[in-house]
Amino acid sequence: MVEDSRKKKADRVVQGGVAIVAGMIFIVVLYLPWLSLEYSAINGLFRGEGQIAVAVPMVLILVAVITIFGGTIHVAGYEIGIQMATAMSALAFFISVMAIIVTLLDPSTTGGTLNLLVGPWICAAGAIFGAISSKLERK
Repeated sequence: MVEDSRKKKADRVVQGGVAIVAGMIFIVVLYLPWLSLEYSAINGLFRGEGQIAVAVPMVLILVAVITIFGGTIHVAGYEIGIQMATAMSALAFFISVMAIIVTLLDPSTTGGTLNLLVGPWICAAGAIFGAISSKLERK
């Protein structure tokens, strides 16, 4: 019985730790370049003129905070935390994939060449970490 509670605690620490790392990745990716116009790169936290360009970084910040909070309370023993982290990771994955798809499908909206850079890809990888965090268990 004692070993079972230790195993569950170790699982919670691993699951919560992976969720916390995923939330940190969501914050770091805001400082990486997402798109490249002809001569300049657009970071995740740039001052955009459109509503989407302002809303996406703010949503990613909220997603990162909730993911880190969810991982932290999961380590403390509350099961709802990992569910919050998983849901927020799914939202971050949706945002990054939509940025990739929109950029690849319609690059002519800026009037020049629009190239996809490393930001959305790392955000998608962090979202996958956060999504699989709930399934990590010791056998």
